[in-house]
Amino acid sequence: MNLPTTVEYPVIAVGDLHGRVEWLDQLVARLERLPEWPAARLVFLGDLVDRTDTVKQLVSRVMELIAAKPGSTCVMGNHDLALVGAAGLGDRPPAPFWVQRYGAAYDHKWTFRSYLDGASPDYLPAGQWERELERLRAAMPAEHRAFLAGLPWVAEAAGHVFLHCGLSPEIDCPPAVQVECLKRKVWDRAAVNPRFGTTTDRLFTPDYPVWLGADRKLSANPLPYPGKVQVTGHERVPRPDANAVRVRIDTSGGVVEPLTACLLRGPGLPPEFVFSTG
Repeated sequence: MNLPTTVEYPVIAVGDLHGRVEWLDQLVARLERLPEWPAARLVFLGDLVDRTDTVKQLVSRVMELIAAKPGSTCVMGNHDLALVGAAGLGDRPPAPFWVQRYGAAYDHKWTFRSYLDGASPDYLPAGQWERELERLRAAMPAEHRAFLAGLPWVAEAAGHVFLHCGLSPEIDCPPAVQVECLKRKVWDRAAVNPRFGTTTDRLFTPDYPVWLGADRKLSANPLPYPGKVQVTGHERVPRPDANAVRVRIDTSGGVVEPLTACLLRGPGLPPEFVFSTG
């Protein structure tokens, strides 16, 4: 599935899902009542995996919805990136950075349970974690592996940019250049040039772009992009949080309802929020 990085209005952005297929179906039932629904493109903001044992069903459902609405897309979240890197889902072998980090810092056991018929991973003896990642990869349908590995890092509309976390004021690239790097999946110190002494400079790793979540503060305070509003997830907020620079809609985090969607009718128009409950 070749996902676009440019979308047309009306756009409906959907917050972080973390396997919650039942919440997504509830949300879609409400979205279908909107007059814009037939013409709308969907943009999922990433984090499809982890935290719930219905990840497999959720990925299939997202793929179905995207296929049913040509021009729709899904951007990559940090949980998706971690799984892709740790299990080697794309055309590269497992990345040592993500092998370690996915095992230590992510709610991965739910993804294992979903694809391995309820089985949780083992971590001992030495080397067992790497073998468990291989087992997970083998159990995942080929179309799921390809879909997750091929998720774009960004999508763009005339007046909005859709990404998981936010653009960064700590690198010497203007917003348009950062978006171009996101489109090309370029995260290289020579290209983005982190400013000396910043958090991005001190903690830079080529495996984890700040735009996808390495710098969590970008969700609330991204680098402004004149003429475009950033629509993001990543950091759970108690209610949708919108200003002239960004719109944050991860009200769930895969932990609590509601799941939130944001209807955008065009550039410069106010967002309308739709919830899975209430």
